[in-house]
Order: sequence, then C-alpha cells, then structure tokens
Amino acid sequence: MGGGGAERQLAYLAKSLVQSGCETHVALIRGGPNLRRLEMAGATIHQLGPLSDRDPRVLIRLTNVVRRVKPDLVQSWLAPIAAIGGMAAIAAGRPWVFCERTSAEAHPESWKTRVSNFITLSASAIVSNSAAGDRYWQSKAGDRVARYIIPNGVPVDEIDAASMATPEDIGVAPGEVVVLYAGRYSPEKNVAVLVSALSRMKNTPFRAICCGEGPLRAEIASLVQAHNLGERVRVLGYTSNLWNWMKRATVFVAPSRFEGRPNVVLEAMACRCPLVVSDIPQHRELLDEHSAVLVPVGDSVALAQSIGAVLEDPVAAAARAAVARSRVEPFDLPAVARQYLSVYGAVLSRTSLAPERVG
Repeated sequence: MGGGGAERQLAYLAKSLVQSGCETHVALIRGGPNLRRLEMAGATIHQLGPLSDRDPRVLIRLTNVVRRVKPDLVQSWLAPIAAIGGMAAIAAGRPWVFCERTSAEAHPESWKTRVSNFITLSASAIVSNSAAGDRYWQSKAGDRVARYIIPNGVPVDEIDAASMATPEDIGVAPGEVVVLYAGRYSPEKNVAVLVSALSRMKNTPFRAICCGEGPLRAEIASLVQAHNLGERVRVLGYTSNLWNWMKRATVFVAPSRFEGRPNVVLEAMACRCPLVVSDIPQHRELLDEHSAVLVPVGDSVALAQSIGAVLEDPVAAAARAAVARSRVEPFDLPAVARQYLSVYGAVLSRTSLAPERVG
C-alpha cells in the first residue's frame, strides 16, 4: 500500500464495496502511506508479510487466506502480485478477476511477462482502467476472456472539501508561481524532462515542487543540482495533502511517457488546477486542447514553452481547468463501484457484458 495512485484506487474501491454491503477482504504483503486509508475503508485486512514479491511464501499464505475466507471471487490488483493472486484463486477453486492498471509499455517482452500473461488468460475477466490497457489484452486474449473498461474513481466530494494550502504550508512566498509534479520517480514518469524544461525558464519566476516515491528520486535530485536549480526546485517524498497543494499550484505538470488511467491527473482536474501534460493516448482519453495544454513526449523545449504560456495567460488556463473539472464528474466513486459490481455479477452468473466506458 505504497503512495501510488493504484494503491489509493484500491482503498477507494474497498470503501465503496463495503458501503454497498459487500464483505470485502484485502490481502497485502506490505504497508505504506495508503494503508491508513484502506484501514478506514472498513475492509478486513490480511497481512501476508512484509515479504518480497518473489518470496514463495506469498503464494502459500495467500492461498491459505482464500481457502479460509471462501470468497465468491478473487480480484487481483497490482503487478507483479496480480499473477500470484490468480494462482491462489485457481488453487482454491475460485473465479478471479485480473485488473490492468497500466498499458502495453509496462509489459516488456520477457519470460516473466509471458508467464504472467499465461496465468492471466485463466482469469474469468480482465478489467482495464483505460482503453490502452484493454487494447493490450485484446491483442493477447482476444475473445477468450471477457474484458471490461472501468476508469479510476475520483472522490469528488472529498476533494471539494479540501482547503487550499497556504504559502506557509508548502514553503513559498505569497503570490509566488508554483509548478507542481506528483507521482513516482520512475522512468515512465519522465521527470527528468521536466527538470530540463525548468532549466530553460531561468528568466521566468517560479517555484517548482516535485513529490512522490520511486527509485529515481536521488537521481532527479542530483539532476536538479546539476542544472543549478536547487533554490527553485524541491524534490520531496510522498505528501498526504496533495489536493491542498493542487489547489494552490499555478500549474500541474505530467510529462509521462505512458500511463494507465493517471490518478494524479484526474485529481488535478477535480481540483481545477491548470494542466500541462504529455500528448499520449492515456491523457487524450481524458483531455484535449480545450481542457489542458498537451506537449510532445520528451520535448523539453516545448514543455518549457507550454508551462510559460500557462503562467503568462492565467485567464485561459483557468478556463481550460474549468472544462477539465466538468469532465471528471462522471468518475465519482459510487458510479465506478457499480461498474465493478456489474462485472462481479457477470462473472458469477457466467454471462458476458460489453466493455463499459464512462465519459
């Protein structure tokens, strides 16, 4: 239950399922920043670890949990544990639903991918959170496994209730321009291109804040120093009050190479924070030129120009942010939970539904 969007989505779904009257159990191998939100969801939590993803005891312990609980179905959530969840369901004789949280780029050709895909083809259903994820499984499974598209949910009411961070909360001066990034420090998030873009904006006043977790955090911090941006760019860890910061930020930047259904982008949309995002299919599912500024992937010059354009024309930026906010309304948590319940019903009744989309 690390600080990522997929883990937070699991906590959201667990809460909605409990509120819908479902007896909901969640098995974990590690805790993390999102564990508290999951605990508050009301689900029964089964701690399998802490263990490594590769520890064979994970499969043994998870199979024992499934056999003891005797659930109507098992839903695996996040790779690489998803395949292990499928094996535990098979061993216990339970139907299972595989959830795809990203897209084809996250599945490089390797023996591990082939083994994982082979196991996934035994699932009763595959649920992707984006059209890009569904296309990947269409190419691998075709019609052999029922497929569905269910977007990430957004706690719209909870976000609306969050207050705007004060300058003191985030360590900036009153009225100072704030460029915000939040997400993993990992290759697909492409944070290095954001640092490069910010280095090209030496004549533009701003303060940039990057927050999240991931293996490249130290590398990004070193890159900031190499560009002499230490006084203007802060590289932080996970923050629990991101919505407050989004409401204070002048612009939110998401330069990813690929995504699933980007959780932080949805939350920034709900917070009415102006957006500059990479022009990738997963962002295009949510946004267009009327709701965000889209930039070619990896182009630091265009990214710097786009950030600058948002800062120079706050009226146009606010208008795009208002359109983006209107597009997030259909993704409220109860609506998304109802779609999952429909899939569960289809699986348990051995019927098939057409892929459902919101928006």
